[in-house]
Amino acid sequence: MKYITYIGSYTDADHADGVRIYESDAETGDFRPLGALNTFESPTFMALNRDCTRLYTVLGRPTFGPAGRNGGVAAFAVKDDKLEFINEIRTGWTIPCHISLDPSEKALVYAEYACGTAGFADLREDGSIDPAFAGMPSAVDPHFQVQHVGDGPNKPRQNSAHAHCAVVTPDGKYLLVVDLSLDKVVAYDFANRAQGLKAVPSATIDTARIAPGAGPRHILFHPNGRLAFIVFELGNLVASYRYTGEGFEFVEKRSILPEGTLCNSKAAAIHLSEDGSQVLCSNRGHDSITAFNVDAETGRLEWLANTKLDGQYPRDFQFMPGGKFILAGLKESWRLASYAYDAHTGKLEEVARRDGIYRPLFFAFKNPR
Repeated sequence: MKYITYIGSYTDADHADGVRIYESDAETGDFRPLGALNTFESPTFMALNRDCTRLYTVLGRPTFGPAGRNGGVAAFAVKDDKLEFINEIRTGWTIPCHISLDPSEKALVYAEYACGTAGFADLREDGSIDPAFAGMPSAVDPHFQVQHVGDGPNKPRQNSAHAHCAVVTPDGKYLLVVDLSLDKVVAYDFANRAQGLKAVPSATIDTARIAPGAGPRHILFHPNGRLAFIVFELGNLVASYRYTGEGFEFVEKRSILPEGTLCNSKAAAIHLSEDGSQVLCSNRGHDSITAFNVDAETGRLEWLANTKLDGQYPRDFQFMPGGKFILAGLKESWRLASYAYDAHTGKLEEVARRDGIYRPLFFAFKNPR
């Protein structure tokens, strides 16, 4: 089957196509361009709702403020292979680095790296972003947004707080904000967000207990809702946790680099196969993707394989629907590439590529054409 594919990218004065629209063939791994949107700055991360009718993206606008204060999020209606703008709001700081939808799809949450902020905005019935959040001043509004303060031992990367990911737990109870510098995944009471975001220490994950200075980057949940996985950028690790509904229990951590690797590398993306039986992580510097088998009952991880890629900085990747192929953005090579994925061995084999794509980052797949 063929799927519409939305690709988020960085932009600059010479490369304005931020959201690229492609068609991907989930049976062959091939892909081809259909169009692009180029009306805003660096829509690097996106969220697509379950029925594929709404797409939400981070972005920058000069009208939101000067550089460093021009960040925001926007909503689009998905119409065949077109995107129709609905509305947007400013978030008050730099362009957020992460956005996702809560399980009910009644709110979006985001994280902003440079200033360590994170927040939420409720969504209206038509999919638009609630304008109550719009026009927020650059100072933190405690009702909608929090700002982390602090540092960590791994200098200079942990000189100040850096919120890198925002995800709501599968039961809708907590907003989890992964902070690379604090070595924490800070939990906030999301179910009662109408009263403002309040931290919940008992549900916060202190990753410094298992990996001080390792710099947690992203968290994701298993389809069963009982397991969570964290990838650590600075430590090149992945760790598994059991989610109890009240907090998190550490299971184990594993290196995502082959034993004896000496190169300077930083972990980036983490994704699960559709059935949750495997978790994959990408490595920038080593320029590879590592696959693990997942025990869905215990959360234990079994090393499967590491595949070197022909290109630099696999910042993000995603399984094509069906799981036979993976589409990856090799950011510093300006390349999109697809790979056949062997679920038995965990190995990847390149099947198609397209060069000259400026710093591609994020992937979302719409229903079959």
